[in-house]
Amino acid sequence: MGSPNPRRWSRRSFLALTAGSAALLAAGCAKDAPGTVADDGSVTVRHAFGETRIPKPPQRVVSAGLTDQDDLLALGVVPVAVTEWFGGEPFATWSWARPKLGPAQPVVLTLAEGVPTDQIAGLRPDLIVATNAGLDADTYAALSKIAPTIAQSGPDAFFEPWKDQAEIIGQAVFKADEMRSLVTAIDDRFTQIAKDQPAFGGKKVYLVAGTLDRDRAVVTPAGPRTEFLTQMGLVVPEGVGQYVDGDNAFVPRDRMAAVLDEADVVIWTTESDAESGALLADPTVAALRSTTRNRAVFTDRDLAGAIAFGTVLSYPVVADRLPPLLSRALA
Repeated sequence: MGSPNPRRWSRRSFLALTAGSAALLAAGCAKDAPGTVADDGSVTVRHAFGETRIPKPPQRVVSAGLTDQDDLLALGVVPVAVTEWFGGEPFATWSWARPKLGPAQPVVLTLAEGVPTDQIAGLRPDLIVATNAGLDADTYAALSKIAPTIAQSGPDAFFEPWKDQAEIIGQAVFKADEMRSLVTAIDDRFTQIAKDQPAFGGKKVYLVAGTLDRDRAVVTPAGPRTEFLTQMGLVVPEGVGQYVDGDNAFVPRDRMAAVLDEADVVIWTTESDAESGALLADPTVAALRSTTRNRAVFTDRDLAGAIAFGTVLSYPVVADRLPPLLSRALA
């Protein structure tokens, strides 16, 4: 596997599930409801490769997925190892999660050459959380020989819907109800913004990567990754459908105006002044209706990262910082 590009990594591009995994999922029939503590004190979690029984609340958790650490930390579970996605933050932990990490110094793993099973084995975990690690059946089997392992809950080997990831991780660490409360609070936060910002209602928005990819704008289509925008009352147009490849739409330069001008506001997830400057210097981007009307939003590094992570810890940052930018753009 090549080195990951954080802005392009598609959930389905790296899908490597075997044909039998769906059958395993269907066959997984735990006696208790998901996340329920059984009479023997264990929890059974269902996922794409069947089910995993966790005998007791784990003490040494390895976070093997790209964003799994946020969900663990949100519940007060400090992993013994985390996995780097992008950004090079200390201990692969961004600003919104750092207070939850505290003084801990977890081992930092990488998926650049696949899941590092030998390194994980050396950490002696009692739970491996790998919901966003691109697991296939063979890797899942290898990890399961080390410790109880939680895989993705459905067909998305990378970046399954954030609520699904949060739910399964909450179950695995015996804190399903606490996680559900956190998810509900985030939903409530975004829907309250819609009430507080009536000007957002019905306005069309596109969420676009902060750099062009081979002369193409990389747009996030309507779906779980843009749900936070629709919860705030905005509308994500369907105009990118013909350009969708995996989980992104790649709009060529000669179609950018036709597509992006459909939006009332365009959010560019830039990570630096250099990136926003490069976009504004690009003649096609500079001529877009949203740009000429000052209805283009350029994020900074932390906000771009928070949108990319899309977790119970990062979404509060989005809820705090994005609405004022949108409000100014739509004024």
